[in-house]
Amino acid sequence: MRKISALAAVAVITVSALSGCASNTQAAANTVNVPLTCDHFVTSSSLDGLSVSIPTTGKPKVSIKNSLDTNVVATKVLKEGNGLTFGGNQQVKFDYVAVNATTGKELQGSSWNGTDAASQMISKGVGTAGDFCHGLAGTREGSVVAVLLNAKESHNSQANAAAGIGKDDSILFIFHLLSVAYPRALGDAMPAQDGFPQVVTNATGVPGLVMQNWDKSAAPAEFTKEVLVQGHGALVKENEYVTVHYSGYIWDTSKSMFDSSWTKGTPATFQLKQGTLIPGFIDALKDERVGSQIVAILPPKSGYGATGAGSIPANSTLIFVIDILSKGK
Repeated sequence: MRKISALAAVAVITVSALSGCASNTQAAANTVNVPLTCDHFVTSSSLDGLSVSIPTTGKPKVSIKNSLDTNVVATKVLKEGNGLTFGGNQQVKFDYVAVNATTGKELQGSSWNGTDAASQMISKGVGTAGDFCHGLAGTREGSVVAVLLNAKESHNSQANAAAGIGKDDSILFIFHLLSVAYPRALGDAMPAQDGFPQVVTNATGVPGLVMQNWDKSAAPAEFTKEVLVQGHGALVKENEYVTVHYSGYIWDTSKSMFDSSWTKGTPATFQLKQGTLIPGFIDALKDERVGSQIVAILPPKSGYGATGAGSIPANSTLIFVIDILSKGK
């Protein structure tokens, strides 16, 4: 069963992912207007025969009164969380269990004990077993959610005898959304500072730069940064893990963008530890809040210095536009 197997592989990845928001940031998360890039989940009477017991630790106990079937992606919120809303194009850390909704047989899942939770970028129509983006859109971090997929949606109506799946069997997933990252910087717009490039973004938040003078002689000699969007999430501290979207540019008339997580389609997770990242990248992020967008200008001594790196020439001044999406491991 190709699609479900792909999801199972995610569950065994070593996750340097995201911790849940602390309680003092959850109220702020409730005020963040996360755009819905996928259609909001829908409920259905198809889930009326479902009963789920959610223990404090360990897997939920799933009971199906009659076989479940659906013509749509059907969702039921079993336990309401109060963290950030999932709207699509976001990285999510979750425990899960998949159950054959016809036979009640468990197919796969994590242990629900904190040891093997999955972390995955969930976007519209991207490489998962069914449309989880639609199934989860509108739910919140901390929630336990049931998502029912029909045979076509979950396994293309192909029987898999070895896995115990018939061609007409629907598949039920129970998710515990442990952490939901921001899709991009979301917060209060701040005034731009003189001497910084103008940042323009498209409808999905991908940044670009507009500068009057890209000549090296115009580059600042010292590290400097500005906050263009002030987020309301937790403060990021040195040595913590942080998940970001970023684009990096060389301050040069060539106007080169040397790297971008946006073009790779998934955010990046780093530990802000001296010796593992260039100093200016750490300085750009430490003591800033999740949800913020930072523009940082790194002179050579804050970047790759006199040696350069890859496509970055020696003694380059760098510009980073960074959206802080979440923090924690």
